[in-house]
Amino acid sequence: MARTALHLLVVAALVGCAPADPIDDDAESEDALASHAISGYAAVVPAERVVTTAPLRVQLGEPIVAGRRLMILRRLVFRGAPAKLVVDADSMITALVADSALDQGARAARPTDALDQSPFASSLATLAASDATLASIDADAPLAAAEPFALTIDMCQSRRLWDAKLFEWAVALSNQLGKPVPVGIAMTGGWAKAHPDELGRIDAWAREGKLAITWINHSSTHPLHCRDASCARAEFLTASGVDFDEEVMGLERSLLARGLLPSVLFRFPGLVHDARRRGQLSRLSLMPLDADAWIAKGQPIKPRGVVLVHGNGNEPPGITRFLSQVETRADALRAGRSALVSPLLAAPTPPR
Repeated sequence: MARTALHLLVVAALVGCAPADPIDDDAESEDALASHAISGYAAVVPAERVVTTAPLRVQLGEPIVAGRRLMILRRLVFRGAPAKLVVDADSMITALVADSALDQGARAARPTDALDQSPFASSLATLAASDATLASIDADAPLAAAEPFALTIDMCQSRRLWDAKLFEWAVALSNQLGKPVPVGIAMTGGWAKAHPDELGRIDAWAREGKLAITWINHSSTHPLHCRDASCARAEFLTASGVDFDEEVMGLERSLLARGLLPSVLFRFPGLVHDARRRGQLSRLSLMPLDADAWIAKGQPIKPRGVVLVHGNGNEPPGITRFLSQVETRADALRAGRSALVSPLLAAPTPPR
C-alpha cells in the first residue's frame, strides 16, 4: 500500500521543483486564460454523502448512473449556476454536477448505504489514522499486468521548454496499444498559467483518447521557502506562513476554469510534508501521493511502483533515464506483461 515517512525538511534534488527563472505572477492574469467563470469556491467539511436515484448529467466529467455513492467535496458557482465537485466513493472518479441535477437525481445517504465502507471513505480514514502516504500500487488493486507501475509527471513552475518527448512517448504507446495510456499529471497553477498552449496540447491528447489523465493537485504557487542561500533545504508547504487551503483550492479552481477535473490526489511539492499539513489535507478530503521511484534521484522503476519525473524541462536527466528504462520494457509494455496504471490504485482501499 503506502509507505510511511515524516518529511519535515529535505536535502533534495530541488532542480526539478525550482523554477529555472522567477515566475512573474502578474505577467498574465489567470482569468485571461480561463474559459469558465468560477466564484464562491469553498470546501464542504465534512464531505456530504449522497446516493444517486437517477442518471445525472454532469458539467465536467463522465455521466453518473443511478445507484452511485457520491461524496460532495466542494461547492461553487460555475458559469453562473450553483454546482458541486463530487467524487464517486467507489471509483474515486470526480465530476462537476449542477445543484439542480443533484436536487432532482440524488438523496442523502443512509446508514444502510455503507458509505464508510466505500474505497474512498475507508482510504481517507486509514490515512487519517496514521502518517501514511501513497507511494506504491496497493497489493489488493485489481491489475491485469504482472508488472504495473503508475507514471506521475510533476509540472512545477518553469520558464523552460517542457519535455514534450515524454508525453509523445506515452502517446506513441497509446497508438501501439490502441487504448488510452493512464498518466498522473501533478499540475501547479504557475505552470498552467505560463504555458497555456502546452497545457492545451496535453488536454487535446486526453480528448483524442490517447491519454487517460488523473489531474493531481501539486499546489497553486508551489512555494519553495528556502532554508539557506543555496536552497539545498526548503520547507515548501510546511512553512508557517503558507495559506494551505488556498494552495490546494486555488489549483482546483485553476483546473476547473480550464475545463479540467481535479482528482482526489495531492502531491506535496518536494515530497515535503508534516503531520499538520497532512491533517489539513485530510480535512479537505484529499489523499497525499508520494513516490517510490523519483527517477532523477537514481531510483529505478519497480513493479507496482509510483514513478516521479518532471515534465517541465527542469530535470532532463530524469526524462532520459525514464525513457531508457521503459525502452528495456518495450516488449513487455506492448505485450501487456507490464502496464501503466492509474495512480488512484495506490489508495489503501483501491477503487473499483
